[in-house]
Amino acid sequence: MQIGVAHMDHPAVHEIVPSAHCVQRFRQRMPVRAPGIAEVAAALLAALEACDVSGWPPGWAATGESAPLWAAGPDIAFPLQPTGTPGRWLAVTCLRRPGPRR
Repeated sequence: MQIGVAHMDHPAVHEIVPSAHCVQRFRQRMPVRAPGIAEVAAALLAALEACDVSGWPPGWAATGESAPLWAAGPDIAFPLQPTGTPGRWLAVTCLRRPGPRR
């Protein structure tokens, strides 16, 4: 399932393509409840484009997921893997910051 490409202003990352697994996890973990893919795609691409890219995951995302780069925001993180096309990276999954434990 190809939903589009997020464009980034980063020296090594120009585009991020979400994997089908990433789309599925984003839908499960974020508050997009509209049926169909259009609203999910728009929300996911906007979330990716709002992220900062770094070689380190956020501290709350220390799940053992290994990735050379991460796209992360305050409450969401995407481990990135190279695609073989310079500047294009694959978001393999979507992680959401855990809420407070009760």
